Amino acid sequence: MADPTQKPEEDIIIRTMKGDLEKLSELKNPTKPATGPVVPPAPIAPISKEAQYKVSQAPAPAPAPAPAPAPAPTAPAPAILTPPPPPKVEITPPQPTGKPPILVVPPKAMPAKPLYKTTPVWIKLGIIGLAVILLALSGLYGYWKIFIQSKLPATTNPPISTTTVPTLPTTPMATTTAPIKFFNKLPNKSVTIDLPTKMPTALIQALKSEAKIEETRASIKQLNITNQGKPLTNEEFFNLMSIFVPKDFLSNYENEFVFAYFSQKEGARPVLILKIKDKELAKNQMAGWEKMTLASDIFPLFLSDSKLPKTLQSFKSYLFVGQPVRYLNANLPFASLNYAIYNNFLIFTTSSAGMFVILQDLTGQIVSQNYLKNLKASINEFVK
Repeated sequence: MADPTQKPEEDIIIRTMKGDLEKLSELKNPTKPATGPVVPPAPIAPISKEAQYKVSQAPAPAPAPAPAPAPAPTAPAPAILTPPPPPKVEITPPQPTGKPPILVVPPKAMPAKPLYKTTPVWIKLGIIGLAVILLALSGLYGYWKIFIQSKLPATTNPPISTTTVPTLPTTPMATTTAPIKFFNKLPNKSVTIDLPTKMPTALIQALKSEAKIEETRASIKQLNITNQGKPLTNEEFFNLMSIFVPKDFLSNYENEFVFAYFSQKEGARPVLILKIKDKELAKNQMAGWEKMTLASDIFPLFLSDSKLPKTLQSFKSYLFVGQPVRYLNANLPFASLNYAIYNNFLIFTTSSAGMFVILQDLTGQIVSQNYLKNLKASINEFVK
């Protein structure tokens, strides 16, 4: 008795790839039906047991017994399709052309560069500020190198000794010479006038302002004239005072001088003292200058706005405490030009009373009032 769940083999249809391909070819290239007799298709062979699978179905009523089918002929094996062989490609070798072959070098793969990062603003500002500072410092160094260091006096450095030799302590040497002592007990007062500029008007104005200050009668007030703290030299003083001297005259005198005021009833009378190097040469210089233009050249020493008369008398002499004095009336009230050479000093005064006081201090001799009265009478009242 057959299994009611088994399906008859006639209900199973088997499809093959060959059949599908034939159907597709018939659809693309239809062919006319053959006029010959129709051959019935061969019966399909039963599927093998490996391709069979059981399908669960609902039980069906038992069919009526059918006659046993006749055995079907075995179907031919499907033909195996093989791909056609590839066409042959003839390779012709390159013909020589006489030129060297061109080698094509493939480009090298460049490594990818990292993207640059944006520099922060504060770093940029710092770099700019540093560049400005360096530029300013280089400019200052160039200015110091060109305009300052080049003007400095060249100094040579002494060789450095590698060994030290013990030495005894020595007294340090003075860098400047001691000032010349022009007086013994004078002056009675000393004043310093520092000029802002080396101009004649500045010096004359300062001297006239100081002359207006009243001092003790018959006293000497010394004026130390400087320019920015440095004393004036003989030549600078004579130039600012517009006092003319013969050629090479000042070379016979030390580079120091004394300018002072002698205070008398009629006002201050200037005094000028120079230190002589060669006394005999100084006497000859004064004798020649006296015969030429001594009165007009030395007249600015009076600090007066008046002028000398056109006709002048010659110089005369008198003795005071044994010292010869040369004098000349200047047509000014209680004023006269006096000069004397005592030891190594050349003394100019603008009044006879001033010469008396200066010579008494230098010689150390003191005279009486009667002596002075007799002296004035003998010189014919030259002080008027």
